[in-house]
Amino acid sequence: MSEPVPVVLTVPEVRDYARINAQVLRWLDAGRTRIELAGVANQRLLLAGLEGRWEARIDVQGDAGPELAAGMNAPNLVVTCLGSAADAAGRELAGGTLRILGGAADCAGYRQRGGSLFIAGSVGHRAGLEMSGGLLVILGDSGRLCGHLQHGGRLFLEGAAGPYAGFARDGGEFSIAATFAELSVEERLAIAELRRRRVVLSSARAELPGTT
Repeated sequence: MSEPVPVVLTVPEVRDYARINAQVLRWLDAGRTRIELAGVANQRLLLAGLEGRWEARIDVQGDAGPELAAGMNAPNLVVTCLGSAADAAGRELAGGTLRILGGAADCAGYRQRGGSLFIAGSVGHRAGLEMSGGLLVILGDSGRLCGHLQHGGRLFLEGAAGPYAGFARDGGEFSIAATFAELSVEERLAIAELRRRRVVLSSARAELPGTT
C-alpha cells in the first residue's frame, strides 16, 4: 500500500503561528494523515495545543522556534522536527510523540506530563525540568541541571550529563549513560527509527551543493 501524499503548508507565507496551527487542525479534522510544514525557520509555538484522537504524522521541515508542540495531547499523533528546536520543546506534553532529529535548547520537556519526547542530538540546560510523566529520551549530551525538580516520568540520557544532573528531583526514573534496556520493544524501535532518520537526513544534506 502506497504512502498517502502529504499536504504541505509553506510556513513563511503564513507567518502567524495561530493561523498555521488552525490550518493544521482543519486538515487533521478532515482526516489528513500526512502533513508537512515547509520552510520552518525558528517560528514559535508551532503545533502548540493540539488535542484530539487523530492518527497522523506531521513533519516540521527546518529548525523550530520556542515551545514546539507545547501542550500537545494527541496520543496517536507523531510530530517529527527535521532540524533543531529552540527553548521548551514539548513543554507540558501530555500525549503523542514528538521527535527532534537535531538538538534542543534549554528546558526541553519542561513540565512534561505524558507522551514521548525523543531528541537525537544534545540539549541545553534543565531538560526535563519539573517533569511529572511521560518519556523523555536524549541521545546526545545535556547541559546543567538535567532532570532538575523531576517529580515523575522516565528520563533517559545516553550521552554525558552536565553539572548538577538530577538536582532536587523527588520522583520518576532518571538514567545517565542509558542503555535503554528498561524500555519496551516499541520504545527501543522508536529510538532505532530516530537514529535511522537522522543518518538519512545527514546524508541528504551532505549531498547538497556547497556542503562538501
